[in-house]
Amino acid sequence: MPRQFEFADSEISRIHRTAQGCSIAFSAALISERQASETQRSYSNGLRLVLSPCPPTLSDESQAFGLLVGGMLRMGQQQLRTLAVPSDYQAEALSLHLQFANGLELQFIGNRLRCDASEQAQQMEVLAC
Repeated sequence: MPRQFEFADSEISRIHRTAQGCSIAFSAALISERQASETQRSYSNGLRLVLSPCPPTLSDESQAFGLLVGGMLRMGQQQLRTLAVPSDYQAEALSLHLQFANGLELQFIGNRLRCDASEQAQQMEVLAC
């Protein structure tokens, strides 16, 4: 099983416009990886989602950071709550939904979403009981 990014319990540090599209940077992205008979979970500080094209306006951008309680990528009838790391999704229309712990909900529409991790990313073990 490839590494999987999970929206819920991940933390966004910033959403901003770049030359490549709308960049969503994570300060703590929850990553699951199956090793042998068990699943290892850790947080990564180097995950980034890039949606293109970028929406003309990024509403609520100043509040769009912090803990996510949920999220998904919708492509037609398919709903993905986890994304392979790295991955590249393309469709005529796709929709990225983000639900923040503070109650803010955002939806971005595009036709391509890239999920990648920085080579300098640090992993931290999940210490939840």
